[in-house]
Amino acid sequence: MTLMGCQHSVGPTAGIVRFHDGSSLTSGSIEFRNVATGTCFASRVTNQGIFHPANINGKIGLPVGTYEVVIVQIVLTEDLAKKEHSHGHTVPRRYADYNTSGLQVTVMANQTKPIEIAIRADLEE
Repeated sequence: MTLMGCQHSVGPTAGIVRFHDGSSLTSGSIEFRNVATGTCFASRVTNQGIFHPANINGKIGLPVGTYEVVIVQIVLTEDLAKKEHSHGHTVPRRYADYNTSGLQVTVMANQTKPIEIAIRADLEE
């Protein structure tokens, strides 16, 4: 018999990355680093911008805490026809580095609502 009251909340198990114009990120990966402990959670981003943050052991869910966020997108298009490599907006490089990303997420106790992250596609490099 499992006692539900004894289980710890795993926090949000999903989220979405959108650009400020409302369009979804269509490829890439996202990582969350806990500001207090340095613990990291990561996920690939689906073509609808959805992600599921998981720890190094694959357990999905983002525990209570404040996290710095990075988003990395690698776009390979050299050998593909234009119509075959539509990837939407490109993520500016600044979001790929914890020192320049400027993205932060705070997860509160008992929070299960999906995480929503908005980024700008038009940042100067």
